[in-house]
Amino acid sequence: MTDLRVDERGSALWLTLDGEAHRNALDDEIVIRLTEELTNVSGRPAIRSIVLTGAGDKVFCAGGNLKADSGPFIADPNRVNHPLKAMFAALRDCPVPVIARVNGAAVGGGLGLTCACDFAIAQDKAIFATPEIKVGLFPLFILAPMFQIMPKRVVHDLAFTGRRIDTQEAKSLHIINDYVPLAELDIRVNALTETLAQHSRTSYAFGRAALNAMGSLSYNDAIEYAQRMLILLSQTDDAREGIAAFREGRTPQWRG
Repeated sequence: MTDLRVDERGSALWLTLDGEAHRNALDDEIVIRLTEELTNVSGRPAIRSIVLTGAGDKVFCAGGNLKADSGPFIADPNRVNHPLKAMFAALRDCPVPVIARVNGAAVGGGLGLTCACDFAIAQDKAIFATPEIKVGLFPLFILAPMFQIMPKRVVHDLAFTGRRIDTQEAKSLHIINDYVPLAELDIRVNALTETLAQHSRTSYAFGRAALNAMGSLSYNDAIEYAQRMLILLSQTDDAREGIAAFREGRTPQWRG
């Protein structure tokens, strides 16, 4: 079964789906643990970013484990809320940016995880697909994050055909930001976490909330939301410190 390896590397929290022999697949236990780690970041002010990845160099995440006794496709009429609902909500509500380090194939739920992150950097041999249709299912949970970054017809194409796409096509469809040779993957991801370490966590929290909210609002409502959020953000300690540091020509000291 897949385990979850948790490592704090400087200001970045690395969450590794550790089940290479099982293609880093998801069951209820790993989904719940991942949700807990994402939620607990709220109480860890030193963390500026999260890196989500998989063990090995073949598979990022193969989605739901069809061989497990629990998981995305196990029906339970006694369960009101599916664990995946909480996981995707935790990814949305996390106060810091989340980076998908796509070390290999991202299929099914793995593609959903990739789409739900703020950034996605892939190794150049990675492939992406939603193969659920081939076993009489459909990629229902991951449609929400897919629709956040891809046009409707593209989502239909991938969901109804189950076809695989390579990193070049994935980048053109905005599934990933970029792809690099496997040997350069950590260099690229670490450079991004170092950049994110320089900024205010309070700004990240306000910014992620705004990005999540404004995408579903009308233009007028989005502007109204923005002006109210700006009033709140401008009164935070970090905003005051950032403006003062700019005026004094020094590096800001973020308090969070």
